[in-house]
Amino acid sequence: MLLSSVPLFLELLAFRIVNALITTTYFQPDEFWQSLEPAHLAVFRYGYLTWEWRSALRSFAHPLIFTVIYQVSEWLDLGAAGVIYGPKVVQAVFAALSDYATYKLANRLYGDRIARITLFCTITSVFNFFVSVRTFSNSLESTICVCALNFWPLKESAGPNVMRRYFFALVLAAIACVLRPTNVLIWMYLGAVLIYKQPSARLIVIAVLVGTSILGFNAKIDAYFYGGPVFPLLNFLKFNVVESLSSFYGVNGKLYYLIEALPQLLILFTPFALHGLYLCRSTVLAQACVFVIVAYSLIAHKEVRFIFPLLSAFHIFTAVSIESLRIPYKPRAKTAALVLIAVIHIPFALYITMVHQRGVVDVTTYIRENPSVTSVGFLMPCHSTPWMSHMHRRDIDAWFLTCEPPRGNVELETYMDEADIFYADPVEFIRTNFPPVTQIRSKYKGAHPKYWPSHLVFFEALKEKVDEALGGSEDYLECARFFNSHFHEDYRRRGDVVVYCRP
Repeated sequence: MLLSSVPLFLELLAFRIVNALITTTYFQPDEFWQSLEPAHLAVFRYGYLTWEWRSALRSFAHPLIFTVIYQVSEWLDLGAAGVIYGPKVVQAVFAALSDYATYKLANRLYGDRIARITLFCTITSVFNFFVSVRTFSNSLESTICVCALNFWPLKESAGPNVMRRYFFALVLAAIACVLRPTNVLIWMYLGAVLIYKQPSARLIVIAVLVGTSILGFNAKIDAYFYGGPVFPLLNFLKFNVVESLSSFYGVNGKLYYLIEALPQLLILFTPFALHGLYLCRSTVLAQACVFVIVAYSLIAHKEVRFIFPLLSAFHIFTAVSIESLRIPYKPRAKTAALVLIAVIHIPFALYITMVHQRGVVDVTTYIRENPSVTSVGFLMPCHSTPWMSHMHRRDIDAWFLTCEPPRGNVELETYMDEADIFYADPVEFIRTNFPPVTQIRSKYKGAHPKYWPSHLVFFEALKEKVDEALGGSEDYLECARFFNSHFHEDYRRRGDVVVYCRP
C-alpha cells in the first residue's frame, strides 16, 4: 500500500529541516557565492559579485528565491537569524520535496515494494544528506528534475489523458534548464525518444511554446537584475564551450564519472545501483542516465554535483537491484544488509555535515558576532569561506585573494590568478603587496594593493609563512582559532582556521 502522502511529506520535511540546521560545514564555493551572495547584494546593497555575475554568465533565477527570503526577513525584522537560517529552511523544503518525488516516481514505475526501498536509499544517502539541503543550483535542479520525471510519459502513450502531465513536465524541465543549462541533456534525450516512438507535431509545438515562454520570463528576471537585456545562456556557452575556459577550474579524466563521481554519489549503494542500471537497461530512464554521463565525460571540467540530478534514478535502480537479489533467508538478509549500510552511511554523513571543514564557516560567525572586527582579510585560496551572506556586517571592510580566470589572449597553461601568485611565495607577496610591517596600524594602504586589516584569517598550514612575513612584529597576535578538518587533500587548507588581530 502506498504510504499516506501528507504525513510522509511532513516527516520528510521535519527530517530535512533538522538536516539543514545541523549542516555547519563547507563543501564548495557555489553554495554561497553563486546563490546567497548575489541575493544578499540585491537586498542589502553590500557584498561581492564574482566575475561570472560581472560577465553575465549566470541567470538570476536561482538567487531570486533567496532575494525573496532576505526581503521577507527584513520585513519581519528577523536580523541575522533570518539571513542565516531562512535559506536553510527553504532549501530543506526543496530537499524534502525531492525525497517525496523520488518515492512517488519509484512507486509509479515499479510499485510499492520498490518505492519503499528507494525511500530508504534516499534518506540514508550520504550525498543527499550532505548536499541536498545546501543552496546549490544543482540541489534545486535535482528537485525540479525528479518532479518533472513524475509527470513525464516514461511508460504511457502520449494520448489525451497524459498531455496535461506532459505539459507540467515540460514547464518543470524548462525551469531546471534555466537553473542549470546542462540539464537540457536529460530532456533532450527523453524528448528525442518520445518523439521517435510517438511522432506528433503537437508534442513539438507544446515543447517549443513552453520553452520559449519560460526563457522569455527568465529574460525579464535577468534584465531586471542586470539593468538591461543580457543573454547569460549564450555567455555561458561561449565561456564553457567556445573558449573552453571552464578547464581553468580543473580537468579530469574521461572515466571520472564512472570511477570517482558515481562512488562518491552512491557510496555503498554503488554496486547495487550499477546492477540495477543493467537490469533496467531497456528503460528510457536508464538510457537517459547513461547518455548524460557519457556526454558529461566529454567535457574537460567535471564535478560530482553535476550528476546530482541522476541520483534519484540511481536510488530507484538500487532498489530494483536489492529486490531482485536471490539470497538465502530473505527478506531478513536483505533487511540486515540495508541496516548495515545505514549504520555505515549515517556516521559518515554526520561527520562531513557537522565536522569536516566547519572552521571556515565558524570563523564567519565569529566575525559577525565580534564587534572588535572592523576590517578583515582572508589569506586563503579564493572563496574558501562564505561572505556577507554569513558575516552580514555593513560596517566592516573585507578582502580576499581573488581567482579571476584568464580572459582574452592569455595562455591558460601559464596564467596565474592572485591566489596562485600568493601561494607561489607567500612571504614575498605580503612584502610586495602590503605596506611595510611598521605601518600595520595605519588605515591607509597607499600605493599598495592590500592593506593591513584589524583581523587576518588564514589556514594553520600558512602560519609559519605569515609569521615570517610579519618579522616578529607584535602588532598581530593570535586571538582565535577554529577547528576545520582532520585531513585535507589540498595542502593549502590543512589545519585549523587561525585568526590574527591587532591587540
